[in-house]
Amino acid sequence: MKRITILLLAFLFPFVCFSQQYIREVKVKNDIYLHNRTGLPFPKEVGEFKRDAVYAFDRKKENIGSSYTDGSTKVSVFVYPAYDGYEDRLRREFFKTLEEILAYKDTEGQQFDVKCVSQKSGQYLIHGLLAEFDYKGEESLVSLYECGHWWMKFRITDNSTPRARLDSMETLFRDSLSPDLLIRNKPLDDKFDVYFQKTAFRDSLMLGCVMGQAFAKINWMKENLDSHELQAGVPSLYLDYHLAGIDGALDFVQKHPELHPSPATKSMLDFIIAAKNDGYLKELLYENKNGAISMPDSLYLDLDGYHDWLKEHPYNGDLLQDHVIISNK
Repeated sequence: MKRITILLLAFLFPFVCFSQQYIREVKVKNDIYLHNRTGLPFPKEVGEFKRDAVYAFDRKKENIGSSYTDGSTKVSVFVYPAYDGYEDRLRREFFKTLEEILAYKDTEGQQFDVKCVSQKSGQYLIHGLLAEFDYKGEESLVSLYECGHWWMKFRITDNSTPRARLDSMETLFRDSLSPDLLIRNKPLDDKFDVYFQKTAFRDSLMLGCVMGQAFAKINWMKENLDSHELQAGVPSLYLDYHLAGIDGALDFVQKHPELHPSPATKSMLDFIIAAKNDGYLKELLYENKNGAISMPDSLYLDLDGYHDWLKEHPYNGDLLQDHVIISNK
């Protein structure tokens, strides 16, 4: 996995949904607390960590958090509803989480080390995003995993532990809590629905490109992933997933020279085609996804060259993915 550093700017996420105000400590009668909707166990101990308390953030006790401590290290584990799956759901929820954590701190220019994480849990391959950063003098780690109709989130803080140890602690909790139980409780369908935005209909070439992109992505998933991975969520962290979509859109362009685009569609397609022809498509996608995209460690990104290329190819419009939603329920 490739670790990268990004800048989170406060104005990138203007619509932040803060956590609900309802918070109640849950009385735990046994050593293991079971999440009432999924049966996920929150044990009394995880390694050397001792459970301090379990909290409910809603009256139905679907949104649950549990805190653990070992010396100066605190680990908080959260399980809460994710509802239907859709493309980029994980990425959106993850960056919203970072914004919530830093809501009362000046976030402009805040640096994060972010990486994509995948884990085989039971029969499911689960994808997540993990960030490490300094917060108020403490080393902090936040990770989020897409588990069907549920999220599993970890927050680790320590004022004396190196970041490398935070990683190992996160792995300990992730391995101990069996996130596959959340998927088994209510897996997503491995079949997909496609919803088109109104902007997809602005001209015939645009609609064809958006359809070509969506169906190419679905075909890529069917050819490269098994049903258990798809039941965890739409796996839109993969670089190849997005490259397949662009190829599907451009294939439609080549097959339909008789269709004439609107100025907005032409500008968008010219930009994408130029990036592909000049070898900067992966850099375009990397920056479009704020670096939160899964690619081989050996893959070289020429970001400096891409930034120079952008000066000669300025474009501030939308991209094909902004006009369609791929979803599973």
